[in-house]
Amino acid sequence: MNDLFAAVIHDVKNQLAELSLRLGERVDAQKEMEIAMSASRRLSELLLIHRQENDLLTVNQDSINPADFLAILAAEYRELFPRLAIEINDRNAPNIAFFDDSLVRMALANALHNACRVARSKVRLAAFEKDKMLVLEVADDGPGFPANLLEEGGAAPQPVSARGTGLGLYLARKIAELHRLDSRHGYVELSNSGGAVFRMALP
Repeated sequence: MNDLFAAVIHDVKNQLAELSLRLGERVDAQKEMEIAMSASRRLSELLLIHRQENDLLTVNQDSINPADFLAILAAEYRELFPRLAIEINDRNAPNIAFFDDSLVRMALANALHNACRVARSKVRLAAFEKDKMLVLEVADDGPGFPANLLEEGGAAPQPVSARGTGLGLYLARKIAELHRLDSRHGYVELSNSGGAVFRMALP
């Protein structure tokens, strides 16, 4: 049953992803495309929860250029949210970092999607080194994180907004912690500074 559960989720997720691509070909379908992508992402999160609960969630690290990683992510969301300025600061990014592209992309895409939904006019992506860690940052100029979310920091799933489940933040924390090097492991930080700031640090 577990395998069947995972297979059905994976199949529906792929169908929704295909739908979002087809909608993307229509100039008047941005809202529908956002809904399809959001639903696909929720199914991906559910699939990851299933893998984690069955001790099947593993990290496949590879060499990644952080600047290219952010550029691809930004291009996707500029198309989805054309009214926003999505800026990138990669001046202090290393040329190469080692992390699981698909897992970290899912975590950052969730943070970026949430930021774009609440931002007034601007979202900023950044990559830089701090304390021998790669830090990937998503910041917006919206109302900021609620106080209870800042206290918990994604330790357990809880609603981020009226439409959010909190699963994305919870999974981002788990994904970061799975990235390990010697005695260090990744982590997620939340703060408010002119809006919400999400940071994922990876060793």
